[in-house]
Amino acid sequence: MVAPVNPEPVMTLDLRTPEGQADTLELPSSRVLVVDTTDALSEHHHHFERLARLPQVTGVVLVAIGGIGADPVLRTPSALAGVGVTLWVGDGLGVPWEGGSQRPGAGRGEATVDDLLAALRLPNVFDRVFADVGVLPHQAASPGLAVDYAVVEPGMMRSLKLQALQQLVATGVAARLHDRESTELSSVMRSAVEGDATSVRQGSPLYEAMSKAQRELQSAARSIDRWRTWRGLFGLRAAHRVVLDRLSAAGNALLQHHKVARKALRDVDSSLAEGYPPPGELVEQGLPSPAPVNSEEMAVALHKAVTAELIGGRTLPGIAEQARRLGNQLGAARSLAVSEQDSAADLEKWARGLISPPPVQVWTGAVGGLLVVAGLTTMLSTLLTGLGAWPLLLMLPLWLGLITLLSANSRIDFDLAYLYATTLFVVSTCGAIGLGGALDWSPGPLVATGILLGLVVILLLSTYLAWRRIVARWRDAVPLRQAFAADRRLSDQVSRTIAQRWSPADRSRRLADSLLVIAGGVDAVVEVFQDVIREAKDLDGEHTFGDSSAGLAEVLHHDLVAVTLEVLQPSFEAIASRLPMSGDSKRSVVRARKLIDAYDKHLERAGLRELPSFVADDGPRRRLAAQLWQSSASSRHILQLTERSRMTQLCAAEDVRLLQADGAKVVHFASADMDLPPIDGGSDEVIRTKGDAVGALRLTPILARYVSREVQTQ
Repeated sequence: MVAPVNPEPVMTLDLRTPEGQADTLELPSSRVLVVDTTDALSEHHHHFERLARLPQVTGVVLVAIGGIGADPVLRTPSALAGVGVTLWVGDGLGVPWEGGSQRPGAGRGEATVDDLLAALRLPNVFDRVFADVGVLPHQAASPGLAVDYAVVEPGMMRSLKLQALQQLVATGVAARLHDRESTELSSVMRSAVEGDATSVRQGSPLYEAMSKAQRELQSAARSIDRWRTWRGLFGLRAAHRVVLDRLSAAGNALLQHHKVARKALRDVDSSLAEGYPPPGELVEQGLPSPAPVNSEEMAVALHKAVTAELIGGRTLPGIAEQARRLGNQLGAARSLAVSEQDSAADLEKWARGLISPPPVQVWTGAVGGLLVVAGLTTMLSTLLTGLGAWPLLLMLPLWLGLITLLSANSRIDFDLAYLYATTLFVVSTCGAIGLGGALDWSPGPLVATGILLGLVVILLLSTYLAWRRIVARWRDAVPLRQAFAADRRLSDQVSRTIAQRWSPADRSRRLADSLLVIAGGVDAVVEVFQDVIREAKDLDGEHTFGDSSAGLAEVLHHDLVAVTLEVLQPSFEAIASRLPMSGDSKRSVVRARKLIDAYDKHLERAGLRELPSFVADDGPRRRLAAQLWQSSASSRHILQLTERSRMTQLCAAEDVRLLQADGAKVVHFASADMDLPPIDGGSDEVIRTKGDAVGALRLTPILARYVSREVQTQ
């Protein structure tokens, strides 16, 4: 006989009940475990016939319970020939027996028929039993069983589950130990607001206005530097006019840059907040196109961030609050512009200062020092040359001419007249002093000429230095540096707006909506978890938790995190879809209720050890299993049992004589999470199952004279 090889479960058909008899034709699985009494096998022959004719049924294990009478013969249904095998469970609770010729031990066995049925409901165990009994005479055997369980105490599980729920929804003081905000969601936000382009487009009106303002400011600065040289001193008003024209051009270019840039910034605010003007108009002005949105990548990043936050111990209200806060920050489209509205507000003031610069002030400390030099050179010319008053007649017009050069660009007012009068007085007075104290010697024409030339050089050099100081002082009064700084601030604001708001605008808007949707979904989970907490009733009172409580708490927390992520899965799918998101919290509440109900049913039906369908990581369960199996001392011993080992034989003590000890087979099975080596002695490999049991099932043939096929005649 060939056992079915498919992942379908084992369906149980209990013919001892009316309900089981009615379900004969409604079996969706290929594996069928039939339970019946030995007395009713003949009566239920039509059920066996009907079962054998079902095309989907490929393997039947019949567990026949009860005695076989004074004339001991087990009559197996002929309808199951070729499709089924029989396990005979006698009357009573079973007896300890070591197989072979040994008599059964005193007392009753530890395993029961319920343990047998539980083992046969495991598909891999069912298949092995079906195959092993199928090669025995009459396809019938008497089962012996030794089994041990590593289970979680239900009361402790309920208490720890309640604690896990309370920890996840904790707020206030109760959340301080667990709700330490991390950077997972913040890092997603930072990556989303990083624009791909941060500069304006070349050739656009905004780029041209910005470039022209920079060129004109630099040209104005160079013209002032040239004006400080001899060319500026002897260029009179023409040279000054060139400087003024450059400053005026720079001021007008700066105003134009300010006008174009402020319009672009205002349009960015309006476009992001109200959708008008459309992005195309801003691109025409000079802004780059907004960076594209990768919705799939954003959904993956948010899923990873939320998962990391939950696994790290964050509470659900804490995650919802952070997601909502970050979403609102991104959604405040005008926040950056409002805070930077005045970053270049003084630019117009400095531009006007370039267009109408202050007048040149000649009467300064530099000119005062120059008058001292004028007096000294005039006095020395009359004192040392021996030429009488002739040097005075040379120095006086020369100094007045140099003062005229210095004051050529200043206003004609009282200060200018006072400067000329002071110069005339100082030069005349010092010349007269020199004449009065002239030395009684005649240096000769060449020496006198050399002295005069040297004094003239000093005169010219002093005038040039005074000119540079006058121009430097005037340059400081012209707001050229302030204009440079304001222009840079304006350009920086445009670049910052592009980088932080415009370029990532679509991504920021999508991420803001996504974060708010996630916050709503998490709120829905919190609402459902709080309802579960209010409805929870710890029927067993207080519990003292054992060594496995930490592992159990980890599994429960991990499962509830998986429930949360499963509730949020439609939200992540909506984020990745690029479609508008609604954030329907009612739908999330309904989904959360269904999932938590399904999880509770899973715990009741399959237990905590089996992985729920929505949980992918089995790490916490493997660690819990290691703790549970370490505390089970008999598990390794059971896997070492052989055909001659003591087990509970599921028959009466007097029925052992009906069994054939030779030819018995042993099926070993253990939970897949049990970390134990295969059994020794060359026995078959251990069957790994999803259950929480480790066991040895001995299949002992029944002597041929005590078994027969019952053939029904019409």
